[in-house]
Amino acid sequence: MSVNDDGQMSSTDSFWEVGKYMRTVKRCDNGYQLCNHMKKLIEERSEIEKKYSAMLSEWAKKWNNFLDKGPEYGTTQAAWRGVLQEADHNAELHTEMAEQLIFKVHAAIKVWQKENYHKSMMHFKETKDFEDNFRKAQKPWGKRLAKVMAARKDYHTACKTEKSTANQENNARGDTTVSQDQLKKLQDKLRKCQQEVESTREKYNAAVNDLNGYNAKYIEDMTEVYKRCQEFEQKRIDFFKKTFFQMHSCLDLSVESKFSQIYTNLHSTIGNVDPNKDLKWWSANHGVDMAMNWPTFEEYSPELQAISKRGRSNLGSTEGGIMITSIKHSREDSFGSYTEQQAQQQQQPQQTYKSQTSNSHGAASSGSMDRFYITDFVRPIPKEYICQWIFRSMLARNDSPVNNGENPFGEGDTGEDEDDDEGEEPPSTGWMVRALYDYVKAEDDELEFKAGDVFTQIATEDEMGWCRGKKGDKIGFYPKNYVERI
Repeated sequence: MSVNDDGQMSSTDSFWEVGKYMRTVKRCDNGYQLCNHMKKLIEERSEIEKKYSAMLSEWAKKWNNFLDKGPEYGTTQAAWRGVLQEADHNAELHTEMAEQLIFKVHAAIKVWQKENYHKSMMHFKETKDFEDNFRKAQKPWGKRLAKVMAARKDYHTACKTEKSTANQENNARGDTTVSQDQLKKLQDKLRKCQQEVESTREKYNAAVNDLNGYNAKYIEDMTEVYKRCQEFEQKRIDFFKKTFFQMHSCLDLSVESKFSQIYTNLHSTIGNVDPNKDLKWWSANHGVDMAMNWPTFEEYSPELQAISKRGRSNLGSTEGGIMITSIKHSREDSFGSYTEQQAQQQQQPQQTYKSQTSNSHGAASSGSMDRFYITDFVRPIPKEYICQWIFRSMLARNDSPVNNGENPFGEGDTGEDEDDDEGEEPPSTGWMVRALYDYVKAEDDELEFKAGDVFTQIATEDEMGWCRGKKGDKIGFYPKNYVERI
């Protein structure tokens, strides 16, 4: 430390200078802020890990959907899925990492910060205590230093005045124009200045000696407070070191057994790719090793004749064949054996017979008069219906053993559908119908609908019980017994 010509102290920026301890005091406040920055750092890293985990999971989900619908198969597909499983497992680990950073490291910093920094009105208690202790330790030495600075100033001023007066007295002795009285006054002033110099010199020396004598005490007191500051800062640094190790344990996946197992499994999965096994599977399911129902000779059977699902029949009225289609059941027709409640419990129409050898919509082959042509039924046929159809067939052939050909059931019509709509041509706009059941089309020229759908019938039914309708911009065939006219 030095004093300039104006008597102002020029600092050497040493810790021992007055007020320079404040840098050490402010370090406590910086420690609190560094804890906040550390928490922010951990929060951001946790968010990065969460986003990375989410991106890995989304990526794996996307490509798993591709494999579910794509052309890959066999052990090669398993290798694809192995790569995606690695992503899923890695995503789980990074999610755990993000949670550990928050619940372990971040929480530990928050607790430590609360325990070591106690907020007061304007400052932290630790900061204020360190500042007060430094000020108390430096105050006695600072007073002595101020005395030294004042004594030095007085001494230097006296020296300056003495030197100026000595120059005046020396000049007066060589100047003949100066009277003896004036010369004597200058000499008296010079003696007083010299006395003042001696007096201020003694005071200055005394102040310096006093200051130097207190330096040991000053150093001891300041060092004691400084040690406490150092200990407090060491506690923070030790805690930060421990925190960094905690972060390391969260981030280091190389020591995680699950992490190494992920890649061990992936390597094993890829190693299981077997081209021969995959090609053999393909051959068995889609190639030359598939089973085949080779066509064989089938003898003609008159009992059941293949009837196409839809199409005009070539049967003439003279052939005497009976085709049962669009059967509508009532309590009277069943003679009380098949109630309306039972009818409501039946499921939607099912095709009760369909030949394996007929795939076309061509006409049914003609057959003997005793054959039944059965297409889609509203419900399973009661045995009473079977008897009724047999009698009607016999009446048509005049083979009835009773009533001389009259219908024993007392019905005027022996085989015709009594529906008033049979054969009626629809108006130009068609009839509106409502679906009673769901129907899934089996061929491209059919119309598909759900139960409750309303659409237009644009043509009457054919002999096989099929109608032509329009639903939206789609036109196609459908079974009549699946709908009702509205």
